[in-house]
Amino acid sequence: MGLAESKADPPPRVVLVPPLFERDHRGRSRMANSSYDFLFAKPALKWLFHDYIDNDAHAVLRLSPGEDPRVSITARFHSSLRSNKHRDVIVAEQNSGSMTLRYQVDPAEPLTFLDVKVGKQGNSAQARACYFDVANKWGAFASVPLTVGHSVSPVFGVRYSSPVVTAGGMISPTDSKLHCLWLAGRSNGFTAGIQFRPHGPMTQPLQYMHSKGFSQMSEDIAEHINYAVAYSPQQGSTFGKGTFTAAVEVQGQKQLVVSFLHHQAVQRLSHNPLEHQDVVGVTNYLDVGLQVVSSLVPAELGQGNGDPASIPLPTTDAAELQLAAAWQANKNTLVKAMVGTGGVMAAVAFKAWWQPSFWAALSAGFDFRMRHPKLGLTLGSENYGNIRYERSQKQAAFGRSLVQRHVALPEDLANEAGEGLLVNPCCACLHIGLCVAFINFP
Repeated sequence: MGLAESKADPPPRVVLVPPLFERDHRGRSRMANSSYDFLFAKPALKWLFHDYIDNDAHAVLRLSPGEDPRVSITARFHSSLRSNKHRDVIVAEQNSGSMTLRYQVDPAEPLTFLDVKVGKQGNSAQARACYFDVANKWGAFASVPLTVGHSVSPVFGVRYSSPVVTAGGMISPTDSKLHCLWLAGRSNGFTAGIQFRPHGPMTQPLQYMHSKGFSQMSEDIAEHINYAVAYSPQQGSTFGKGTFTAAVEVQGQKQLVVSFLHHQAVQRLSHNPLEHQDVVGVTNYLDVGLQVVSSLVPAELGQGNGDPASIPLPTTDAAELQLAAAWQANKNTLVKAMVGTGGVMAAVAFKAWWQPSFWAALSAGFDFRMRHPKLGLTLGSENYGNIRYERSQKQAAFGRSLVQRHVALPEDLANEAGEGLLVNPCCACLHIGLCVAFINFP
């Protein structure tokens, strides 16, 4: 008699889920600032249009000792690079830097903290404290300068923040100055907010009304008010299809800002010969952003001299347009490109997920206005912050390694066999480039 040989089932086909290029360390100090500046996709748009793609040299260091993760240090260095017209070289014009030593009560909850920041530019130093009651949704914060004789005054603020509404204000008691007031709310995917940042002491509006009247005071106040409205699908409603934010903002009755941001997690076929044969595809992250800034102030026309050839020209600039895209191909590589009325820029960044991790980015472009090339360099290292993952399918990921994975769905297997419809990041970037080619810039 012989024993029947049992054949083990083959391992399931899987899709790799790499971590997002950056750890979750943004917004750690948001409770000590106006919530208006963190809504309407402002942080995400700033990351898309500026990080890794600037024409300056940057260095960032974020470290936290393993013995006590409640303590962290952040150091930044910035050097402005400009081209020398007389010599075909890039020179540094201005250097600046800062260091922040921070302590927070709970290493997993950054809402309550105490930090001290020292800056190179202006020899500034300040201490900041923030407390936020998660249960009751209210908080208080303060910023006090440490440099003797410094022109910056202490600032104190209070706030209320919940998932539906946020409101607060900041004042400086020593000079009776109101720094900021804000109010914002969210409902059914819509977000609306208003922010008032006056200049001068709190008694100035009353003095202004007494001297020039209520109408002139209203116009002066309106110049310091920003208000915006945005629409973004609620979390969970577009799982696997990406998330987007469309926003419209009026800044001080002078500028109209229209922005759109689309973030998406998509899959592509895995062509890495070093991967196992059970890997069907890999998740990629795509970000596409568009922003237009237009003036609301009528153009001041020049004085004509009667000559038909002397055409009065507006003194204000035309609308500013920026279009940017970022593609994270795997856990180590990020590619960004931006084109606009001011110029064109592209960058590539590489990250090594050591402990601490290290990244380097190199950018290059051309300035349309100054008519000269631009170069940028970014270096950084960090060892704290949550590692984030996103999946393109509604499927639980597993694995304790840095790159997670989930079991391939039937559509994933069809994509591998060439029988399905798969969003290809390369094709998406090509489509964006073709669209940009048909935009006529002034």
